[in-house]
Amino acid sequence: MTKVTISRIWIAGLIAIAAGLLIGGVGLGLMLAYGGHFTPAATGSGYEFVPTLNGFFWTTVGLMVAGFAVAAAGWAAQLAAWIGALINTYQLEVKIWFFALLAGGLLGLSFGLIQFAAMVAYLVAGPDGMAVQQPPRPMMSAEMPVPAGA
Repeated sequence: MTKVTISRIWIAGLIAIAAGLLIGGVGLGLMLAYGGHFTPAATGSGYEFVPTLNGFFWTTVGLMVAGFAVAAAGWAAQLAAWIGALINTYQLEVKIWFFALLAGGLLGLSFGLIQFAAMVAYLVAGPDGMAVQQPPRPMMSAEMPVPAGA
């Protein structure tokens, strides 16, 4: 996968995550604002949400499901772009970018901004492993047996 393809997939994933979270958040906000009412909790502290099961409520649930599904697809696209970047940089002679992306991605499981920063750094300044011409490896020549009668 070329760096241009990795960049396009990663940016499309980022846009999908943002759009999905926005759509899902709007659906959640509308549901909590107009899809039911809050009653005092039985324990006396806090409130409970009691939905009004009508078309508006189910529309907001549909918005949330669709939005968060788009966000999950965006996350999957970003994961695919990260794996593509790892494969791309592994082909390089010097493995600094590979280890930086690997460490950034693994640390990003706990601290998400580290993975984001590692991918942005790769997309801005990283090399394209597909564009680098690897020197051909010498082929081992094995003598082929000569068939009898030749």
